[in-house]
Amino acid sequence: MTKRYIMTVLIICLIAMCMVMPAVAVELEETYLGEVTKADKATGALDVKVSAKWDGKQFAPVDPVTISGTSTFDLLFDNIKQSDEVVGTLMGSEQWIAVGLVGSKQSTQKQLLWMAGDPNAMISPFVGSYRVSYNATPNCDSCIGSVCYARSVDVTVTTVGYDANGKEYTVADVGTHTLLPADTWNTEKKENQQYLEILFMKGEAPASACPESGMIVGPQAVSEFFIRSVNVASAVPTTTPTVVEETTAVPATLPETAATPPSTTAAPAPTPVPGFGMMAAILGSAAALVVIRR
Repeated sequence: MTKRYIMTVLIICLIAMCMVMPAVAVELEETYLGEVTKADKATGALDVKVSAKWDGKQFAPVDPVTISGTSTFDLLFDNIKQSDEVVGTLMGSEQWIAVGLVGSKQSTQKQLLWMAGDPNAMISPFVGSYRVSYNATPNCDSCIGSVCYARSVDVTVTTVGYDANGKEYTVADVGTHTLLPADTWNTEKKENQQYLEILFMKGEAPASACPESGMIVGPQAVSEFFIRSVNVASAVPTTTPTVVEETTAVPATLPETAATPPSTTAAPAPTPVPGFGMMAAILGSAAALVVIRR
């Protein structure tokens, strides 16, 4: 009797928990390192020949295999090309939700020059050891299943390091900024040689963050960003014409010649034509004889 009573109570508790707690079917996310073999914006197809898979600490080598997936991020296809080395996170074995171009191939973490997609799903940091994360605020009047449209996002940027075991830790906080859809945040600071340009396109937030969300079944929320790492030394000021940069490549001798003030010395007389002086002397003598004869 006692065991049956305990079992009944446990079953009742489990049923109550299922009725109270939102149910979210989280889809599997896997992160790969590989080379792009196909990128078709028209169909959204992106194929990657993977060479390694993230195992929680590092990219562990795997037998090369091509993984096919799709993406809805237009800016991804506008910037990617075949043979690019990328880090990509695949959700549900079919959708690329974060793809970044590897800029530092020697680093264990494969630091990125840019990425398109969801930074919360991206394993690799950006060049300069920048890590980007965000929290989305839902518009609770726009929920469909387990997700709602994001009213805004609070984006946080930090710099990170890694200990001897490869575990990531925060080195410094760069800042936090609230972005609305289509907003941009540049993290540039005078003391930094590298900074990030962060464009928040649009996003989703979990419906469970809304009051009285009730029973919810569906995949996790995914947001769309385009983030790139910028080197201060190579950044071109928007107010400076491109031709100004080109003049820096002119040899030093040319500016010096151009800067030489114009000469104030009178221009030299033209060079006489050979024989002209002798003819003048003969004509002069003839004229003198005429005068004498008169």
